Amino acid sequence: MKEPQANAAPTDSEHYREMARKLRELAREFRFAGARQELLNLALRYDRRGDSLDARSAAGLDRDHR
Repeated sequence: MKEPQANAAPTDSEHYREMARKLRELAREFRFAGARQELLNLALRYDRRGDSLDARSAAGLDRDHR
């Protein structure tokens, strides 16, 4: 298991993407296609949530620099 790096707290979007990656790894271990697909769908939703958080963050930064 990896040791957390000092002063390297992941952003919220990075956290969602990391959870999506772990869900995909877990899905590879499932024998049943339905359960595997549910995990992959959840992973996709987590990736989208990360994208959404990045977009909101970028929009907020754009507003601050006007």
